Amino acid sequence: MQACIDGGFKIVEFTLTTPNCLDHLSNFREKYDGDVMVGCGTIMNTDDAERAVDAGAEFIITPVMLPDVIEWCAARNIVSVPGCQTPTELINAYRAGAPLQKLFPGVAGGPMWVKAVSAALPMLSINPTSGVDLDNAGDYLRNGAASVGLVAPLFDPVAIQNEDWDQIAKNAEKVMANVREVGPYVRK
Repeated sequence: MQACIDGGFKIVEFTLTTPNCLDHLSNFREKYDGDVMVGCGTIMNTDDAERAVDAGAEFIITPVMLPDVIEWCAARNIVSVPGCQTPTELINAYRAGAPLQKLFPGVAGGPMWVKAVSAALPMLSINPTSGVDLDNAGDYLRNGAASVGLVAPLFDPVAIQNEDWDQIAKNAEKVMANVREVGPYVRK
């Protein structure tokens, strides 16, 4: 995660599937308070959400649409980003109080799917994750995504295995350059 921040990321997510996730989250939140937004993902229930928030999470991400978690977060003014696959799930997450909707896993059509859905449902703030890579992040933003998320393309498994943190930082720099080409705000 440090390499991603060194490469320019200002929003990071620790997933509960990561060993010692909440300790790492707490440490990064303390280290970067105000400079980097730190959240927690793979939240599956309100107990997980509460533990993450107690550890310092500034936002909550779920892999699927969980109305109870969305409502719990909304009642506490905590941003929740639920995983959704269809336009119906995206709008239901929005109606339940999720200000940002995670498109997960990626869908056939990629950026053009996002363009079609965001044009028909402009109130959504779609955050595609799976399917976003170092080269196409800007395409998603140009086509209506509010933000994007990356995992495997950013955290190359070979680089992780070899503890090649410089490669991870270079990956972060590459995707940030791709995003900067789009400009500070492209949604209409």
